[in-house]
Amino acid sequence: MSKDFKVRRYGRDRRRQRKVNAAKVILLVAVIAAACLAGWYLYDPVSAWVSEKAAQWQLQRGQREQERAQEQQNQQNQQGEPGGQEEPGTTPTLPTEEQGAFPAGSVVLDTALLYEPDALEQKLAALAAEGYTGAVFTLKDADGLVLYRSALEDVTQNTAQTAARYDLKAVIETIEAAGLTPIGRIWAFDDHTASRRMPDAMVKYNYTETNWIHNDKEAGGHSWLNPVSSRAQEYILSLLREAADSGLSAILLEGVQFPTGYSLELATYAEKGVTVDQSAVLADFAGSAAAEMRQRGVSLWTALWMGDLSGESVRLGSDPMKVLSAAEHCVIKAAPEQFATKKAPLAEDIYTVMQARWAALTPKLPEGVTLAAEVQGDAPAAGLWQGAGWGETQVADQIRAAEQAGVKGILLAEGR
Repeated sequence: MSKDFKVRRYGRDRRRQRKVNAAKVILLVAVIAAACLAGWYLYDPVSAWVSEKAAQWQLQRGQREQERAQEQQNQQNQQGEPGGQEEPGTTPTLPTEEQGAFPAGSVVLDTALLYEPDALEQKLAALAAEGYTGAVFTLKDADGLVLYRSALEDVTQNTAQTAARYDLKAVIETIEAAGLTPIGRIWAFDDHTASRRMPDAMVKYNYTETNWIHNDKEAGGHSWLNPVSSRAQEYILSLLREAADSGLSAILLEGVQFPTGYSLELATYAEKGVTVDQSAVLADFAGSAAAEMRQRGVSLWTALWMGDLSGESVRLGSDPMKVLSAAEHCVIKAAPEQFATKKAPLAEDIYTVMQARWAALTPKLPEGVTLAAEVQGDAPAAGLWQGAGWGETQVADQIRAAEQAGVKGILLAEGR
């Protein structure tokens, strides 16, 4: 009996132990599952927090290094040590800041710098030393890709978010710490990323549901957002709002235009029988966007090509000055290259070319609009200029022509 009793007791203990072990396994699985679920939901905020702290540390380190460098420079100046004179002819003379909110001397930053904090700090320090006061950097590019970390649902749904994305607030703080004004750049309707995902917001082909493209696909043809579409306009406005909420005080809005390319007669923007006043559409959008940004404390600068304002294309409709009048602030894209062809290249004297262009445009400009000019930093494409050795002289000539037309804000565009 005792033997049987012991066997039965042992069996109960084993069964009880198995139940306990099973419970432990179930509990362990539940804990792991909960941790994984929490990790799934916490990854983005934790990652964002870590990125933000890392950016702050980088910024603080850069500020300390700048302070030490300034102290050393001050000591050298007090001791009368030679500091190494700048070589003449390396940087064009920039105008002093007198007009509006646009920095007198600004430059477009290479996008790659936005992902490299150390390289960005070094570049900004060099620009500040050369006398630049503003730095333009891209938020949404001409392909429709959003380069910074956006929280907008439409950006995700449109697959517009790039795999590599930078921290917008950290970039803004880094530029400000260097003593420059950060200016975010957003392309509007020249967008072939969102247009593929928002069929109700794209330019249609000949009143069908097929998307219109501005050239053969083999030649890089792509779809466009429809400037008439309220959905397309709201998408751009949502990006502007997010940029403003991130701390920017100035934004440059590019691509406020109707498409260019081939088969424009087959590009349709509204239902059949509806007449579209393209200039009025763009003017309404530019004006409403500028007003909303002003309420948020942001200066919105609309970029318009000089050739378009002179009536040399149809991108702004039949009354381009209506668009300019609606924009409270305008950067006139005055790159000489836009006026050249291989059959009629630019004359060697760039000042004479641009002085004549400004002289023809200035009398047409409406009052009440603050102006800046974008000048061309890189040489025109091969065969479009009769001169050689494009450099400081040609940039300075463009600035001089713009200043004589009464424009003070200057943006140096590189890598055109």
